[in-house]
Amino acid sequence: MRNRNLIFATTARLKDLIIHHPQFDIAYQRIIDAYEMKRLADVAQNLICVSESGTGKSTLNAALARNFPAYDADERRIIPVLVVSTPPFPTIKNMAEEVLVKLGDPLFYKGSAVEKTNRILTYLIKCDVKLVIFDELQHFIDQGKHSSPLQVSDWLKTIIDKANIATVLMGLERSEQILQINEQLRRRFSHRIDLKAFSLVSKEEYKSFLSVLCTLQDALRLPALMNLKNETVIQRFHFATNGIIDYMVKLFIGAYEIAINNQLSSLNMECLEEAFTQYIWNNAIGDLNPFNNKFKWMRLDKEGMPFHRFYFVRSSLNAHSR
Repeated sequence: MRNRNLIFATTARLKDLIIHHPQFDIAYQRIIDAYEMKRLADVAQNLICVSESGTGKSTLNAALARNFPAYDADERRIIPVLVVSTPPFPTIKNMAEEVLVKLGDPLFYKGSAVEKTNRILTYLIKCDVKLVIFDELQHFIDQGKHSSPLQVSDWLKTIIDKANIATVLMGLERSEQILQINEQLRRRFSHRIDLKAFSLVSKEEYKSFLSVLCTLQDALRLPALMNLKNETVIQRFHFATNGIIDYMVKLFIGAYEIAINNQLSSLNMECLEEAFTQYIWNNAIGDLNPFNNKFKWMRLDKEGMPFHRFYFVRSSLNAHSR
């Protein structure tokens, strides 16, 4: 039971951990600058933040929510930063309702699209919202019906213009296609923030990747530390995670559980090899496992491998962009 409690507590700690590294800090500061520009100068700046899956977008939102929480004052709810998730099948109706829910409207489901839009604008003033983040923007691209992306993006543009508050559009890399099919929205979001996977190409990125590895190992609070500064070890971690922070967290959590269950005082290559197979790729046997001595030293990004990526773009969206 003690082992299970340790594993659960450590898992929760790593899941909640906000890891600061240069790319994350730059993105965070640019959003804060937009917030402060609205708060202090009443100037609304718009940003688009695009990321690869698992590179820290959710953590960025968590950090903003933690540092700018909603609170009650003068018999009203103050929401400095409003985060709205785009529904999987975005329409004007469900987008408006999602915003109203986040603003605390108990009658979010009532009224026409125009009435809901007007209530949103009223609540944004009442709640003193300085910055709004529309997250999961890729749903416009992935799931929108034939004319839905254009209609909803036009509605979004109307909200942004009339509200006159700082706005961040946030989503996976393909989210930027919504700007390609809506020229007016594109002109309003010329400032871009990127969250990418770590690379080992430059000295700075190498150091950043190593720093995150060390931060995660320290957070495990094991009695002894594994030497992570060996160049070969760092390369193995990069092959095993493709430089994606979400996979780094999964790998450390899995290796920690294995170490605790085997009464080890620190992580080792055997823990990491088993964790990679259990938590990232169950076909990673022998020379396909980055922590195995027979590893082929190849990127695991081919079809059927864990880091193979493909983007499906609806033909209707391509038609709109032409």
